[in-house]
Amino acid sequence: MRTQVGSDPGPSYNLARAWAHYGSNAGGPRVGAIVVWRHHVGKIVGQEHGKWIVQSGNDGHAVRTRPRSLAGAIAFRNAYAAF
Repeated sequence: MRTQVGSDPGPSYNLARAWAHYGSNAGGPRVGAIVVWRHHVGKIVGQEHGKWIVQSGNDGHAVRTRPRSLAGAIAFRNAYAAF
């Protein structure tokens, strides 16, 4: 995720949970928002058939874009800069 925002926020953001404090509150899921779970972080890139499409790294040991449940998400954040 650090490479997907305008300016690398640094190694403290290697911990997924740290992204819950990045940028500003998105107020809920939307395309372009960063979605944060306790141990994972991704970027919402679309919506298809009522499911959110999330791009994230270390998803099955790869960068993947796929429908994901947002259950358990602890934050939805707007990045400071465009993705």
